[in-house]
Amino acid sequence: MHALNNSSYSSRTSVEIFCGKMILPSVVAALMRLMHMLLRGVYSLIYCRRMPNLPPIKNPLLKFPAATLAKKIRQGELSSEMLVKAYVERIKEVNPLLNAVIEDRFEAAVNDAKICDEKLKSGEVTALQLETERPLYGVPVTIKESCSVEGMSYTGCTVARRGVKAAEDGLSVEILKNAGAIPLCVTNTPEMCTALHTHNFLFGKTKNPYDRRKTVGGSSGGEGALVAAGASILGLGSDFVGSIRIPCHFNGIFGHKPTPGIIPIKGHFPMVENAMFQKYIVLGPIARYAEDLHLALKVLSTTYEKQLRLEDPVDLKTLRVFYIDNFDSFCGIRATTMDIRGAIKDASHHLAQSGACVEQFPKEWVSSLYNVLTVSIFGEDHFPNLCLDLEHPEVKIARKKTAWIEFTKAMFGQSQHTLPLTFVQLLSDTHAFTSPSNIHHYRNIREDLHQKLKDLLKDDGVLICPTYPVAASFAEIGLLEFDYCLYAAFANLMQLPATHVPMRLNAKGLPIGFQVMAGAYQDRLCLAVAKELEQEFGGWVPPPS
Repeated sequence: MHALNNSSYSSRTSVEIFCGKMILPSVVAALMRLMHMLLRGVYSLIYCRRMPNLPPIKNPLLKFPAATLAKKIRQGELSSEMLVKAYVERIKEVNPLLNAVIEDRFEAAVNDAKICDEKLKSGEVTALQLETERPLYGVPVTIKESCSVEGMSYTGCTVARRGVKAAEDGLSVEILKNAGAIPLCVTNTPEMCTALHTHNFLFGKTKNPYDRRKTVGGSSGGEGALVAAGASILGLGSDFVGSIRIPCHFNGIFGHKPTPGIIPIKGHFPMVENAMFQKYIVLGPIARYAEDLHLALKVLSTTYEKQLRLEDPVDLKTLRVFYIDNFDSFCGIRATTMDIRGAIKDASHHLAQSGACVEQFPKEWVSSLYNVLTVSIFGEDHFPNLCLDLEHPEVKIARKKTAWIEFTKAMFGQSQHTLPLTFVQLLSDTHAFTSPSNIHHYRNIREDLHQKLKDLLKDDGVLICPTYPVAASFAEIGLLEFDYCLYAAFANLMQLPATHVPMRLNAKGLPIGFQVMAGAYQDRLCLAVAKELEQEFGGWVPPPS
């Protein structure tokens, strides 16, 4: 392994940027870091006693991959009804401890499973037909509440939409159903999908199955908790700045953020009709096994016309692998912990031993990434207004001045909205405290880096980098880790596919891992590397019991 030549890097240094243009956002980040250090010690004392572990996973059906279960159902070795009931029982067993489920359709799911079994028994459908046309036939799945499921809760987890139900299935949910999948429930998210921790005023807080004092992440936190706890085999989540991969990191499972456009996003809430916003947000699968990501991506991308070559084998010996274990930053972006760096080192070494060409990624390329992220997400007019009026939810609260008021009220628990949502709205309404010239400058840096990555990765390169710099921490300090999402947001900003790979549990029993990125539409490379590393290092480890 050796370092990539980075002599061509030409953008300004981080010191020049700090002195010139982005002082206020940097000061905010530094203050948040200081508060984080202080409050982490406080909550370590408050939560000094560990909560009881989850019940063990006893039913062996709960440990099979979805691909295997689907095959067993097709071949008559397993009834869909038995499988659905097994997952319903596991959800009922663990959800009182996790609070991951918003609304279930257990009775309807069992009836759906019975219909599946009857059609197979009568010969109305055949195994061969199902393998090609409905590869998830009879398999239960769970869905993030922000993805509409007909008749189910569709609130965005915000008080102003209390009781709202989805009028129809979103396109991706419809695709899953057409492939034979059976939705069991919709799962918890932060308010309007805006936080790194899953908590809201409608449905409360979701807890981590590995340590219930810790966060499950966000915004696909309910999905992450259920899948990791053995209460779901396959979940559908959404990802804007890491909302699939960060919960997968905290919960020790696999999650894939696809290339934008290959999986339909129609039916997701919140949504805004803006081209750039819709390039950042994607829907994608969450699973305990890498092979299930591959199966789910094949299903979910069936309406996409471009050839993704998902069935083409990937020879590691022809793969170019780049790695970076930490993003240096002038504004104090949290450095990755040594256990995560060690996991990246182990993976890179294994891939080199397997014949891949492994090189170090230049840190200079990402030295301005915090400012690029801040400006790209909040500095342009594509971010939606998320604050809804409690009495008239169709009317959005007036912006700018009101954003400051709502943020202040939320700090003292007097707002109808959670503090993370008001913070996000404040950043959006103030354009992240940046000037138009800043926005133009960092847009150029973003586009320059995008081109560099395109030229570097091509169709045979992958990049291994952190998903998040630390393992799961206390939920109450999640807002103060706002800048930590930079690592995961890297893939969103560059509009590239990325797969989170769980590697092991750290010394505290919490999952750690990293993400594998690839060039646009090279999702298969991410999945192939994930599968290889799962075979070598073990992948998902069940929560302690």
